[in-house]
Amino acid sequence: MLSSGVWAGAFERDYAYGRTDRDGKRFGNELERIGYRGPLRCEPQDWKCHFEMHIEQGPVLEAEGKVIGVVTGGQGIRWFDVTITGKESHSGSTPMPTRKDALVAAAKAVAAMDEIARRHPPHAVVTVGDIRIARPSRNVIPGEVWLSVDVRHPEAAVIDAIEAEVRETVAAACARDGLPHKVDRIWDSPPVAFDAGCVAAVRRAAEESGHPWREMISGPGHDSFYTARCIPTSMIFIPCRDGLSHNEEEWTEPEHLEAGANVLLRAVLEMAGA
Repeated sequence: MLSSGVWAGAFERDYAYGRTDRDGKRFGNELERIGYRGPLRCEPQDWKCHFEMHIEQGPVLEAEGKVIGVVTGGQGIRWFDVTITGKESHSGSTPMPTRKDALVAAAKAVAAMDEIARRHPPHAVVTVGDIRIARPSRNVIPGEVWLSVDVRHPEAAVIDAIEAEVRETVAAACARDGLPHKVDRIWDSPPVAFDAGCVAAVRRAAEESGHPWREMISGPGHDSFYTARCIPTSMIFIPCRDGLSHNEEEWTEPEHLEAGANVLLRAVLEMAGA
């Protein structure tokens, strides 16, 4: 969503060019290396509307025997970096009462965040997808731990409440041993409501196709979240086996790809002729 964010004005171009991966490679440099840093400006054009077809990236369509998801909007997403600072010391000679173990506090926080999401059913999800010890060693008490936190919900007020609980949870996890900590919000993508006209076009296309369908909210983020800020937008979901995504076993049946493409075509033709 980095490039669509530049397109929609959410990010500055130079911010995008300056992003680096874990190996220190800059986005702008890599675009140049593969010949993709072209001369055209990344900005909205005179477009009537935008449609995007995508696998669901979840299990709902498959579980319900539906072929088409009419996507009405997307969940809000907030990302946080959490850093907990303890004190490195030898595992054999440091008594338990005097330890400043950053990983123990992080573990408490991670377990509590799972409970936070479960207190806000059915849509709330909280995920810790990356955790790192600054200088890991078998016989050293972890002195600093960093972890990522991903929070999602279709209502901004609920995301606000979850963020407050995440911050309180980290503080509580660090309280016993008096560990310094910080919770930095690094990204905020607010909930998205797609254009009613585009959604209606997809709904009619799904009905005309004869395939079973349902309306749904997108949990994952998509480029359409940003295009929706500038032009009328909607999405079409199709099933994926076992709901798998971002996984080498990801799979979509060819007939579902065909069905989704035909629904996309019907919606585009309707909007083009409107």
